[in-house]
Amino acid sequence: MKEKILIVDDQFGIRILLNEVLQKEGYQTYQAANGVQALEIVKNIHRIWSFWT
Repeated sequence: MKEKILIVDDQFGIRILLNEVLQKEGYQTYQAANGVQALEIVKNIHRIWSFWT
């Protein structure tokens, strides 16, 4: 089972870059542009191990 990471950043380019790097390292990633989106993702997905801000 892949570890899950939620990437939260308001800059699209940063999210895309982190997403690509982390997926290549074998992580399952989720992205949010702000705190509201992040909380919605967290409510729906269990066991997110790390938050990137």
